[in-house]
Amino acid sequence: MTTIIDRFKAAVGTFRKGPADTMQSDALPLLRAEYLASLTGGITPRKLNQILANADAGDIVDMYRLFADIEDRDEHIHAELSKRRRALLGPQWNIMPGKGKGTAKNPDKRAQAIAEAVREQFDNIPDFEDMVLDLADGIGHGFAALEIEWGFDGRAHVPVALHHRPPTWFQLLPPQFGGDGNTLRLRDGSMEGLPLAPLGWVRHRHRSKSGWLARSGLFRVLVWTFLLKGYARGDFAEFLEIHGLPLRVGTYPATATNEDKAALRRAIQAIGHDAAGIIPDGMLIDFKEAAKGSEKPFEAMLSHCERGQSKAILGGTLTSQADGKSSTNALGKIHDEVRLDILASDARQIASTITQQILMPLAVLNLGVNDPALLPWFKFDTSDTADLVELAEALPKLAGVMRIPEAWAHEKAGIPLPEGDEPILQVSQGQAQNAGTKPPLAPPAATAALTAGESGQARFPDQEALDATEVPAAALQQAMEALTASLVAELKHGKTPDELLAALASHYPRMDTRDMEEQLARAMFMAEVWGRVSAAGEGE
Repeated sequence: MTTIIDRFKAAVGTFRKGPADTMQSDALPLLRAEYLASLTGGITPRKLNQILANADAGDIVDMYRLFADIEDRDEHIHAELSKRRRALLGPQWNIMPGKGKGTAKNPDKRAQAIAEAVREQFDNIPDFEDMVLDLADGIGHGFAALEIEWGFDGRAHVPVALHHRPPTWFQLLPPQFGGDGNTLRLRDGSMEGLPLAPLGWVRHRHRSKSGWLARSGLFRVLVWTFLLKGYARGDFAEFLEIHGLPLRVGTYPATATNEDKAALRRAIQAIGHDAAGIIPDGMLIDFKEAAKGSEKPFEAMLSHCERGQSKAILGGTLTSQADGKSSTNALGKIHDEVRLDILASDARQIASTITQQILMPLAVLNLGVNDPALLPWFKFDTSDTADLVELAEALPKLAGVMRIPEAWAHEKAGIPLPEGDEPILQVSQGQAQNAGTKPPLAPPAATAALTAGESGQARFPDQEALDATEVPAAALQQAMEALTASLVAELKHGKTPDELLAALASHYPRMDTRDMEEQLARAMFMAEVWGRVSAAGEGE
C-alpha cells in the first residue's frame, strides 16, 4: 500500500527526468472549446435528443427547463413569440349569451340576463391583459396553468387573482396510473403526482402542433435552430479571436533551455492579449499577416436559423425582417394575412379555455345554470374589417343586384349595430341631394345630423336645418379668391415655403376679408335665430 510520501517521490522522480516542453492541457483542445457548450446552456445534439426522448416517455421537467432557457438566451425567439402573444391584446372581446331556446331575431332573454350577470362578475377579475398573456405562454410550451385564488364579494364567488405557475411545477400522470400523456399533475415527489384541485386551476392546452401534450408546444420546433445558432455564435467568436489578430511566431536558438522556451511561449501569449511581453536575449518574435477568412458563413447560418424561427412562430419573415430580395408590398400583405390567421387560431383556443374554465364556473356557482344551452361564451373579434372607402363604393352597387344583410355590412365595416334609441349618424338632406353629382368648387364641410330610433324624426331639427343650408358656391368662391389673391400672386414668383410664411405675415393685415366675413355672419345669424326658436319651443 503506497503512502502519500511514496506517491510524491514518484512524481518528483518523473519530473526530474525532464519537464514537458508544453503544458499538458495544450494536447486537449476540446477542453478549451467547452465554452461553446455554455452558449447553448450545456446542450449538445446528443443531450437534446435525450431530453426530447425522455419527454416523449413522460419525463417533461427537463424539457420545460430547456424551453424556459431558450427564451431567456435567444433574443430573436423571445421577440417573435412576444409579437404573437401581444397580438392577442389588440382584438376587442365580448361575452356572448348562449342560444337557449331563442333565435337570432328573438334571442333568449334568460340567456342574455345570464351573460350580463357573468360579464359583471368577469369584469371583477383584475388584470385581464396579464391573464391573456399568461395563457398565451402555452403557445410555446404546449400548455399554461394559472392557479385561481377565489374570493367572495358578498353576492358571488369570483376569482380575485390568477397566478401563473411555471411548467416545471408539473408532471404527466404515468401510464401505470392511468395516464394518457395529457393528464397534468403537480410534482409532489411521488410517482403519480398530486391531482389538480377542482375549480382551482385554469389549464390552457394550446395546440401549436398536433400530438400529445409534450409534443404540442412550438418550442419543439425551435430547439434545433436554437442549438445551431449557439454553435454558430461560438464559432463566430472564435473566428474573431483568431482572425482578428496577427499570427505570432517565436524563434529560439538551438542552445535554448526549457525555461527559455517557456518564457518565449508566455511572451507570445501575453503579446496577443496585453500588447506587452519580455523574452530572453537571442530570441525573436515574428508577426505574420492575420489569417484570412470571412465572417459571411457564420452570418449566413445565423440568418438562416432566424428566418426559420420567424416562419415557425409568425408564419413568414416579411412581418419581422426583410430578406433584401422579396420585400415587396404584395408579399408583405400575404405574410400579414397568414399572421392574422395565426392570431385567429390562438384567439379561438384561448377563448375556449376562458369559456369552459372561467365563465362556466361563474355561471354554475353563482347563477345555478344547469342547461348547457344557457351558458355564455367568450369571443375575440378577430374579423378583418374591410377598407371603409372600398366598402362604401361597393355596397351601393351590390345592393342593386343582391340582398345584403345589414348585420353583415356592419360586421365587415367593424361598426356595431345601434342599440335601442341610441343616437345614430345620418347624412344631411343637402348632402344627399348632392350625392352622385359633381361637387361645387368650394363644397361645404361634410356634416351629419343626430336622429333617434327608426322614426326618422330629427332629434335636433335646428341642427338639421343648419346642416341643410347651402352657401352659394359662386359667392363662396369669390370670397376665397379675394381672401387669397395676394398669396396667389406671391406663389407666381416661385417663393419657398419659408418665404411664403413670411409673406403671409406681411399680407395678413391687408387681406380683403369682407366677403368671407359676410358669409360667416349670415351663417352665425341663422344659427342664433334657430337657437332662440329652439330654446323658446323647449320652454313651452
